[in-house]
Amino acid sequence: MKQAKVKIHKDFQIARTDPRIFGSFIEHLGRAVYGGIYEPGHPTADASGFRQDVIDLVKELNVPIIRYPGGNFVSGYNWEDGVGPVADRPRRLELAWGVTETNEIGLNEFAQWLQKVMRK
Repeated sequence: MKQAKVKIHKDFQIARTDPRIFGSFIEHLGRAVYGGIYEPGHPTADASGFRQDVIDLVKELNVPIIRYPGGNFVSGYNWEDGVGPVADRPRRLELAWGVTETNEIGLNEFAQWLQKVMRK
């Protein structure tokens, strides 16, 4: 078997690394959205239902870009389901994880959350 060696020189730089490669995404997996960033009634939730403790932690990460939706969830997501009055949004079977997607969090709500997270 052949072996490879890698030498890293911390002071050697070919080019600047674009910080956007260190971005992240929000996926409807487990409690990432419902019960994670959004949990009305939680002691730290604001008037919109967004958890301030989670906002503070995400701010500490200093993530330059956050995509929504992300992950496997996006394969069956229709953005039109997540706009307009929440009460009028359809509930759909989310095929990636086999749960019901209520669409309580859609593009407008993500934009509101993102403004809070990216605010210095």
